[in-house]
Amino acid sequence: MKNLRRVLVVLLMVVLACSLVFAGGTKEKTNTTKKTTVSVAKEAPALAAQVAAGTLLSLENRIPVSSDVMVESLEYVGTYGGDFQMVGTSAGWGTGKPIEQGLFRFTNNGTVEPNVAKSWEANSDYTVWTIHLRKGMKWSDGQPFTAYDCCFFYDHMCLPETFGKSLWGCFYTTDAAGNKNKCSFKQIDDVTFTVTFKDPKPLFPEELAINGKWCYAPAHYMKTVLPEFIGAEAAEKKAKEMGFSDAKKMGKETGYYFWNVSGIPTLNPYVLSTEPGKNDTNGTYWEFVRNPYYWKVDQEGKQLPYVDSIQWTKVSDESQILIKILAGEVDFATGAWADIETLSDNSNKVGYTIYQWATSGWSDTSSQVELNQTAPELAERALFQTKEFRQALSISVDRTEFAKNISGGWSEPGQAAPAEGAMGYTEEWANKWCEYDPAAAEALLVKLGCKKGKDGFYDCPDGTDLCIDFLTYTGSGADDSYQLLNEYWKKIGIKSTYKPMDKDTLNNLITGNQYDAVISPVAPAETISLALRPDTLVPVRNYAEWYGDIGTWVASNGASGVAPTGDLAKLCDVYKSFRNSANPAEREELAMQMYKLHEENLWVIGYIRPSSLLYIVDSKIKNFPVTAMFSDEQRGLGIAHIDCCFFKD
Repeated sequence: MKNLRRVLVVLLMVVLACSLVFAGGTKEKTNTTKKTTVSVAKEAPALAAQVAAGTLLSLENRIPVSSDVMVESLEYVGTYGGDFQMVGTSAGWGTGKPIEQGLFRFTNNGTVEPNVAKSWEANSDYTVWTIHLRKGMKWSDGQPFTAYDCCFFYDHMCLPETFGKSLWGCFYTTDAAGNKNKCSFKQIDDVTFTVTFKDPKPLFPEELAINGKWCYAPAHYMKTVLPEFIGAEAAEKKAKEMGFSDAKKMGKETGYYFWNVSGIPTLNPYVLSTEPGKNDTNGTYWEFVRNPYYWKVDQEGKQLPYVDSIQWTKVSDESQILIKILAGEVDFATGAWADIETLSDNSNKVGYTIYQWATSGWSDTSSQVELNQTAPELAERALFQTKEFRQALSISVDRTEFAKNISGGWSEPGQAAPAEGAMGYTEEWANKWCEYDPAAAEALLVKLGCKKGKDGFYDCPDGTDLCIDFLTYTGSGADDSYQLLNEYWKKIGIKSTYKPMDKDTLNNLITGNQYDAVISPVAPAETISLALRPDTLVPVRNYAEWYGDIGTWVASNGASGVAPTGDLAKLCDVYKSFRNSANPAEREELAMQMYKLHEENLWVIGYIRPSSLLYIVDSKIKNFPVTAMFSDEQRGLGIAHIDCCFFKD
């Protein structure tokens, strides 16, 4: 099993590396979906009954014109019916990613293709992108979807930050002086709009697929809730009617987490039910039901999705997921390697298949350590900024013993580094500063000027107390990891504390730069390509825990935050050159420089190599991908395209 896991991960990462050595570097300026004319379209029996009763438009009037409808070429043409049973600890991205439909989407090989959009093209210097939509597409309430909805999203929701998010990097360029220049959207006609940048934006489709994601909103609905259109007083009243504390909260939930608000028109294959008892994602049970206006069909012209609904059950903690898997009460779920023997022993009896997907993580997230390079206590900050201190923490742990105790032997020891086959990978890096040597670790501390105090633990060079306060979020899985790591660290004289907390509280501390270090970070070092998503590996905003307030400094162009020094300053400079270059060869070379800086500095410390992700799937479900990459860029379970999955006995 362990060798099989490694082979699957390596094979998939090799495929991704081939396509992402320079993400977008070999991309054509024009990208379009395959045109397939659908002569006879079919639909779910329940929808056909509504058409016959006169309560629903005929299918040809619900989906795009035949030349523009999106055709999914599937391994199996499906049959209609059934309900997907899924579980989670809360609604949010867990419910959104499986059904999310962006203008563009990632493929399994790491490239980006049109999705909601039919095609795109760019001018010669990548400053003007023209997006073409599908003629005849409709929202889930039957209203026309047009280019106006895309421009509305940018002009009235992104720019004024109505849902509480600062403008995504996909929507601006940064010039050589560090000035951010916002793009502009312009509607050409009902199915065409342009996005214009001041400077070249060669990776706009890739960046949009990661950050801007959908890039549209139902303008006809949003005009009934946004203060800009109904006034501040009316918006506050509307918020209370919808169950929100205020208009600001309403804007965030309706604009950013819209799939979890009943009654909002979407382009997704499933929409939240409007039926009482089934439409409250704050409760313990809710349903997403088929969108009758969904704009995709299979190769035989059958409208997707095949399955009638997704029925979600909320559990109090992740340990209950295994119980539901073994009881046969869930159709899609992630499994833990710690439970692999139990899962394997019961798969045939219960009737599920275990799929292994590669992940984009640099190391096992439950034991990944990130020291805040801008820690509040200046004496500790000075230590944390030395690579020798990070090296000491790394070699003070017996990784072989640690991996065996934490994973039961299912995971391999190693450093935080790109996966084998991925861009930036070297065997040397994967094993760098991994040899267990507590004596050498203490020698590094002494070399830095640390001296042991009366309590037997090292103090900072200025004599102040050294105690690393590690934070994590509740449910991160880091509890056992910390207990073992702390025993190793105590042996070399490093004192530490540990405190789990809810994600919102942790995020607030991170945003305020009020933390020493994080274990199992909210934003772990993981990406399928640094060229595509730099924010976990390069200070571009206040996001990743290891670079702390340097991200604020970069995002504010030096107006606030902490200025980088040494190799961190070099990393920021290389990234500045990278983002301003439209030359593929130059961008590849600059990306490799950034990887090399990470290898040399060990800003992120890992103790176990990342395991593949286990997906537990009902064996009757067809069209689920055997192998894929589980990553945020590819939207987690979203890459499985569950609207194309169906039940077959």
